[in-house]
Amino acid sequence: MHRMCFGLVLLLLFSPPAFAQPRSYSIESLKVFMQVHPDASLMVDETITFLFKGPHQEIFRLIPHRYERQGVEHALRITSARVVDENGQPLKTEVSYPGRYVKITASVPDAQDTKRTITIRYRVHRALQSADSQDELYWNVTGNEWEAPIRSAEVTIALPREVPMESVRALAYMGPLGAARQDFTLNHTERFLYYQPLRALRPREGLTLVVGWPSGHLRFPSRLRELGWLLFDQPWVTLPFVVLAGCLAAWYRMGRDPLRFRSMKPEYEPPEGLRPGEAGTLVDETAHPRDVVATLVDLAVRGHLTIEQVSKPFEERDYLFKLQKPWMGDPAVAPFEVIVLAQIFGAGGVSKLKLLSEIRRDYNAIAQPIHDQLYRDLVEKKYFLAPPQTVRRFWSLVGGLGLAIPLGTLWAAGAPDGLPVSLSTLAAFAVSGLIVLGFAGVMPRKTLRGTQVKLQVLGFQEFLERAEKDRLKRLAPDTLHKWLPYAIALGVEEAWIWNFDEIAVSEPEWYESISPFTLHGFSSQLRGFAREVQDAWLEGRRMMPRRAPGLSPARAWAQVKSSLCGPGTRHEGAGARSDRDGR
Repeated sequence: MHRMCFGLVLLLLFSPPAFAQPRSYSIESLKVFMQVHPDASLMVDETITFLFKGPHQEIFRLIPHRYERQGVEHALRITSARVVDENGQPLKTEVSYPGRYVKITASVPDAQDTKRTITIRYRVHRALQSADSQDELYWNVTGNEWEAPIRSAEVTIALPREVPMESVRALAYMGPLGAARQDFTLNHTERFLYYQPLRALRPREGLTLVVGWPSGHLRFPSRLRELGWLLFDQPWVTLPFVVLAGCLAAWYRMGRDPLRFRSMKPEYEPPEGLRPGEAGTLVDETAHPRDVVATLVDLAVRGHLTIEQVSKPFEERDYLFKLQKPWMGDPAVAPFEVIVLAQIFGAGGVSKLKLLSEIRRDYNAIAQPIHDQLYRDLVEKKYFLAPPQTVRRFWSLVGGLGLAIPLGTLWAAGAPDGLPVSLSTLAAFAVSGLIVLGFAGVMPRKTLRGTQVKLQVLGFQEFLERAEKDRLKRLAPDTLHKWLPYAIALGVEEAWIWNFDEIAVSEPEWYESISPFTLHGFSSQLRGFAREVQDAWLEGRRMMPRRAPGLSPARAWAQVKSSLCGPGTRHEGAGARSDRDGR
């Protein structure tokens, strides 16, 4: 008895209730009426008769509204959607946008084992396209999303009176996506086209119509309205404009130099306390190889070293650097000049002679550590808010990431069809990255003091380029060599030298040549020396793609200070100079 009761309980628990019958539906008929308006919009009425089996409470219609054309994603503008029953009474309707579809959901309460007829009405913009002197309507009438068969379908298209019917061309395709079968009949009367498939449509099969006629008979939306729709449909398209505005704002607040429009006046001496290499870097915000050349020449002119032109049989011309006086603890030697001398002659001045060819073989002896210290000195002198190369690297990194994202996505996808986003979105990221990269070069900002000193340097550059001979004749004979390092740093050394044509100048004590001194020969030899130094820098850069950890600017400067200062000994270098200035 107990077993029988237990079995009855199980039967009641696990047997399906009588009212839980399976649900299904089919579409007995689908009648579509489409009216093309003169403003190139499309009014669609879909009258659908459903045969419901089992209880149903709602139906929904999926309409694809996003598609790509020439790599740019477009979206149809579907508005005024509403649903009515067979008596014309409105049904509760909800419109949503899942993915690439517009979903129109209508309530059909108490639809159980019955037929119901509803009409879905909506307006479509951008369904018609105008290209190659022809207007075209390309429309998937039924959609391929129905999970039920469509037993009967018919389509009527009403064209505007302005469209000449004799020039209309019409086609239709039936079947699943990509099918090209044309199982339909086509009839037409004045202004109307009638399509009717010759068979029922299976689940997931659709009917697509193509109708074309010569352009000029419809009024398409303006370019401005199309642009507004495009920006609304593709918000990523606006990304480059937002990035451009952001970069302009960042440049205005962080990269724009003060006193940018203040005029300069001629200067006959460089700003006090500004070395040639610093002057060249301050003007163009970049430490160039010529700034190293100018620093070497300046140290030579000031008596710290000499430069001798040497030549060996069957070998290229070389240059020998000779250390002339101790530089350790000299307050007149700037920190970046200390790095120059330390990199050439050793941190403790252990070597008195160094060939340029030896520097060429050892890139770590010159270049990047010097440039890094040069930037650091300009920041410490409050000419820049931050090292220019650091600012440029930051913005270049941001722009590089913006450019790498779309390139990496294209590479990972392998083909445009496999992209997770549209090509227009990737293009927006790429253009945004290029914009940031373009701004990287103008983001370093000088302080007010730095801008004032730059104007003085430019005024002095004007003098170096266009100095009057009468003024030069009244100056000391060594003026050519005194200001030559600044001319090299500012890129006007040739003009400065030839300003002294037919003027008596002294021979350089800092430079020893293998040929007698002449102005023309000196100019040519100086160009050769500068070229050799820059070539050594560039060649060493190619040979040494990364800097050895032991010769970073901070490590090199620490080595110099350790050689200058013993335990309990105060370094009388740049820091001591600033202390005296403070007193």
